[in-house]
Amino acid sequence: MIRVWPVLLALAVWLPLAADETAPAPDAIWINQFDDPGVLEKETRLEGTRFLVPKTKFYIADEPTASDGKVLVVEAPKATGVLMSAPKVDLKKRPILRWRWRVIRPVGLKPGAKEPDDQAVVLYFGDGTLLKQRSIGYRWERNTELGKCGILSYVGGMMTVKFFCVRNRETAEGEWVVEERDVIQDYIDAFGKEPNEYFILSFGANSQYSGSQTRAEIDFVEFVPRPEPQEEKK
Repeated sequence: MIRVWPVLLALAVWLPLAADETAPAPDAIWINQFDDPGVLEKETRLEGTRFLVPKTKFYIADEPTASDGKVLVVEAPKATGVLMSAPKVDLKKRPILRWRWRVIRPVGLKPGAKEPDDQAVVLYFGDGTLLKQRSIGYRWERNTELGKCGILSYVGGMMTVKFFCVRNRETAEGEWVVEERDVIQDYIDAFGKEPNEYFILSFGANSQYSGSQTRAEIDFVEFVPRPEPQEEKK
């Protein structure tokens, strides 16, 4: 279920992130825990497919290790595609994108092999128009070095993506991990300006180039505030 919680600015007291780091934060303004199958039909749409290439599959499934007992399954049988949504979030108040995910079946590559443009799972944050789109891509790669980033261009230059390799084979298959990214800062670093207030959040997977049968799961995704700066002890 997607939840949007109002914030009373006059009385606002920012709570710390969840004591349990594997769970959603108590101060999230927007969260999707994928516990309502109707969300996929009502709040998202499938894009990024290609002619004669199978489509990446997205569906909700039971998972006892998930924070709310449900996950979004992302399966790519030699496929491509992204699931897009348009959250209504004030990024100036909640610029930190936080999510929990894992890879069950990664892209099939031997250690040291050249990495194709395939990912078992990727999260995109972006904006723009039909003719000019800009996105940040947080990728779960296989052999790419952790922390590596770069600029990619698609569709004849109509789509520009700055990618970050946030996970690779160093994280064990089936291991849950929580990520946090400041999307405003990442966007500024990539494109020299702040993102539009209207943005798109997408999950995707690609496996057509490696011929892989990948599977990943997403527990939750949310937007939270930046941590309050800690005062130095005198």
